[in-house]
Amino acid sequence: MPSSPLPQTLRLIYNPWKKQLALLGLGLMVGLAWLGLRSQFFILEAALVLLAACLARQMLDIFATQSITLHPDKIVKTGFFSQTTIPTHALVTDTDHRQQSTHFFHGSDKNLRESIKIAGWFLSPEHQLWLESYLRNVYRVGNYSRQALSPNSAANVEFERAVSSFRFMAVVSAVYLLAYVLYATYLSWHYPVFNGYAPQLPEVPIRLLFVGIALGGYGILRQLTAPLPADHSSYTVKVQRAQQRAFRAALLANSVAWLGLPLFLLFGNKLDFYLLLLIGAGFHYDFYPRLSDRERLLQTGVPAPQSVSASIPRRSLQVSLALLGGLSLASYAGNPTDFRIQQQDCRDENGNPTACQHNSGGHGGSGSSYRGNSTSDHPGPVRRGGFGFFGGSHGSFGG
Repeated sequence: MPSSPLPQTLRLIYNPWKKQLALLGLGLMVGLAWLGLRSQFFILEAALVLLAACLARQMLDIFATQSITLHPDKIVKTGFFSQTTIPTHALVTDTDHRQQSTHFFHGSDKNLRESIKIAGWFLSPEHQLWLESYLRNVYRVGNYSRQALSPNSAANVEFERAVSSFRFMAVVSAVYLLAYVLYATYLSWHYPVFNGYAPQLPEVPIRLLFVGIALGGYGILRQLTAPLPADHSSYTVKVQRAQQRAFRAALLANSVAWLGLPLFLLFGNKLDFYLLLLIGAGFHYDFYPRLSDRERLLQTGVPAPQSVSASIPRRSLQVSLALLGGLSLASYAGNPTDFRIQQQDCRDENGNPTACQHNSGGHGGSGSSYRGNSTSDHPGPVRRGGFGFFGGSHGSFGG
């Protein structure tokens, strides 16, 4: 327990050397994603890439945080790139004692885009004690570290309806990812090296076209999620317009992610699929509904001073460009076949293991040449798809 009186304003900073560990963790996440992409075991590949992206975002958030300042009426998080402010008139807190983290939300624990998370492990022991005391004495947080939802029931109902649209689209995207896993397994079964169904097309212009379409969706999403103009429409009309725009924003954000599979099927590069998948995931998170938008629309909630209103700048465009640059460089670095679907058990005419050979010419056999002994003594290589031993069960998918 701090020996001095509790200040009205509490400023927390992460331990510098622990923040360096977070930066090191970013490098480890890149290695984890690379390991998944090279595994040729497609369930593991997708799981490792998504896990690496999620953990990398958390590590980057910790490293980019300069300070978190707690006031009686607001919480301010200052970073290298932006500043986030949420009011505390309807504060909800969620504390995970195992991970030593405290999560602050505005009005609802589903309000992810108006929230600030404090990673307690990265604080010094003294700052951890100050934080616990401040939560107990200023914010009146109880043993469960959670308060009731905002009393603005109408805004909460409409906010949760908008959240449902985004969650439904997230489920659809999960099914889409599963479809990629199944089809990649099928391709691994049928092709020694999969170079795409249209290798004769100009690869770079078409790739840039797809990425341009994806990034162009950012401007449309900005319009769909902009605050509705103040008018004298009825309550029902306001609610319907807001819900329609939320559904369209969810559909468009996830449609960006769905562009990856057609591009992958054209040229066979898995990085194309994951590049657009991660851009779409960034859009999904960045344009996730905000409770304060519904409060302003329905004119509910406790009015807060202008300096206290939630301010969370969107940075999807910058993040998407960073992903684009990094993954584009990786796609052309080293052997081009490093990130293509290929069998792991190609053999020469004597039945000995050898590297799969592929041609850069016509598309016959997907632009690949495959030599194996298919006599009765050597019935051919044991092919392994994305489900390991059971990959052969997917050979009946149209082939």
